[in-house]
Amino acid sequence: MEKANKKRLLKWSNIIATTATTVLALTALITVYLTVAAWKAQQETARPYFILKESPKVDLGTELSFELKFTNVGMHPAKDLSSETIVFDEGLTGKPIHHDESAIVNEIPKDSSSNLVMFIPSEEVYPKQFNINPHYVVVDIHYADPILKKSYSQLIYLKWNGVQEEKIQPTVHVRVEEMNKIDDYLKKRDINIK
Repeated sequence: MEKANKKRLLKWSNIIATTATTVLALTALITVYLTVAAWKAQQETARPYFILKESPKVDLGTELSFELKFTNVGMHPAKDLSSETIVFDEGLTGKPIHHDESAIVNEIPKDSSSNLVMFIPSEEVYPKQFNINPHYVVVDIHYADPILKKSYSQLIYLKWNGVQEEKIQPTVHVRVEEMNKIDDYLKKRDINIK
């Protein structure tokens, strides 16, 4: 009987030891998973990211020009920055008055800025007009993170409120309902962004 009790006790000890080992292994796996997930989230927060710190500058000299100053507020530098810029009338009729692509060769480190200047020829918008209709400006930027070796893109929707009584009006961010109309306008003209 004592031998049977020892076998039963040994069996239960093995079950308890196996269960404890399984629980420890599962805990270790969960800990590794959470650590990797936190590490990936931390990496993603360090990626390059561009914002417009200053309102775009609009100049009406011999031609209309827009200057956008993008600042990298991410921790990592950005490289291979390219942009596609489209400018069109607020009425969403007709073709865009400006559709251009550009690229920057140099890396853009953290807290550094890069300017994008667009010139609209005077045959599209005569700069000496008393009034100029508002225009939308859509900028599709693409860049890479050389540390994470990943590519990113951002779409920026702006509205320049034109000229009223010879006074240049401000440039503002677009509302959600305007964005949907802009996307429809671009799709109808086979302009692929995103």
